[in-house]
Amino acid sequence: MEPEPNAPILIVEDDPDLRLVHSEILSEEGYPVLTAADGVEALEVVERTGPPAVILLDLRMPRMNGWDLAARLREHARWREIPIVVVAAHYRIADEAAAIGARAWLHKPVSMDAMLRLVGEIWTERIGQLRP
Repeated sequence: MEPEPNAPILIVEDDPDLRLVHSEILSEEGYPVLTAADGVEALEVVERTGPPAVILLDLRMPRMNGWDLAARLREHARWREIPIVVVAAHYRIADEAAAIGARAWLHKPVSMDAMLRLVGEIWTERIGQLRP
């Protein structure tokens, strides 16, 4: 299922400060953004709003971690193709991203330029335009 032209970027991050900073930066660039504090909340958002254009996903979170969220998304045909970008600080991030079928990864602390460049590439591919 392709995302709608105004499909949001979903930030799934348990650190409220990082969630806010990433959300503000992407919003300032014109992207619609939704946030979730963990995998449980992220599933609720996806069920309520439909597939986002991309998910920026932390892995280590309470209630439902990023590994479990990715597995749950891959179980459903309508969510299976949502690109996931792992955003994490641990040293095996490339291996972890590959293990869950993530499109890409960003190491914390995240370079905002790298995040915007990657989100822009995925957005263009998924939505078909350079900016929202």
